[in-house]
Amino acid sequence: MYDNSLHFSGVAEKNSDLVSKLNLKDKEFILATIHRNNNTDVPANLTALFSAINEIAITNNLPVVLPLHPRTAKLLQSNLNKDLYEKVTTNPLLKVIEPASFLEMIDLEKNCTLVMTDSGGVQKEAFYFEKPCIILRPETEWVELVDCGSAIVTDANETRIKEAFAKLYNNKNLVYPKYYGDGNAAEFICREIVGCFGS
Repeated sequence: MYDNSLHFSGVAEKNSDLVSKLNLKDKEFILATIHRNNNTDVPANLTALFSAINEIAITNNLPVVLPLHPRTAKLLQSNLNKDLYEKVTTNPLLKVIEPASFLEMIDLEKNCTLVMTDSGGVQKEAFYFEKPCIILRPETEWVELVDCGSAIVTDANETRIKEAFAKLYNNKNLVYPKYYGDGNAAEFICREIVGCFGS
């Protein structure tokens, strides 16, 4: 995964212009992804997530890009109260967009300042690009990201999300240990195979 992310970050740099299309500045926006049923289909959880995201965006004058599945986007109106829905849909800092392609996501991850997500894969990709991550789930498979301090598990808890943001945003002391090698695992594997079976 690390090899893949590094390789395609270069491809994305040449082939994705989503960051510029959205008028975003490098390292001056948040990337947020929300798609899990326990977040989207539970009004209290969706409310907590969007209340936190909306407040963080306004308080810090920081754009938030939300590539949302059409189903999730539709649930905003039915699962958020009228007042919050209006705030979210009229806040120019919240950029709710169509689902991003693989290269567009890599481009967004590489250029954002912080990631908020309930996705498993996006957590690791955030780490690969040395971005702090707020995990919008009750737990994570990638406990090493939390152990090293670069990610915080908050679940759909508004207070914990805002506290995690305050702890991670602009924190210059975060570390990203080389848990996943140097990005050359595929080359190493190929050399080993050739060494074992090559003539």
